[in-house]
Amino acid sequence: MNEMLKIPLTDVSAAPPFKTRARQALGDDQLRRNFRTAMDSLMTKRLASMSDADERERLRELGNRTRARALSKLPELLERLEANLTRNGVQVHWAETTAEANAIVQQIAERHAAKLLIKGKSMVSEEMDMNHVLGAQGIDCLESDMGEYIIQLAGEKPSHIIMPAIHLN
Repeated sequence: MNEMLKIPLTDVSAAPPFKTRARQALGDDQLRRNFRTAMDSLMTKRLASMSDADERERLRELGNRTRARALSKLPELLERLEANLTRNGVQVHWAETTAEANAIVQQIAERHAAKLLIKGKSMVSEEMDMNHVLGAQGIDCLESDMGEYIIQLAGEKPSHIIMPAIHLN
């Protein structure tokens, strides 16, 4: 692979325990300012786009009911999704474990002799530690999301699902 594209991989096994990291984050004034600024900005935009508080609350409740309903019917909805995707020419893979999911991705990459995989923003791939698994097999992963890419270049993990580099200035 081109030396310019070599991306550092974070060894998650070496990370301090969650409670230790949480205490450190809570004591980090810059991080707290970054989050406060980002959250204030998001709330300002939300209020500007929907100034009616009653309507916002109704939509929040509707969203909660919709999410609960979807979760209660998840197996049926996933099977319906698979049928629709298959009908449209998409191949669907099912995995019960992280290891199985990583093996599926690795097999697809190997079948195509891939040496570089460009990833879209995905917390699932973060939770699977997919970059490390594929990297160990000689398949480099490159993030396409700017925030994720910045974090990847820094050899870090995302700090937020929507704003992965929020902890950086």
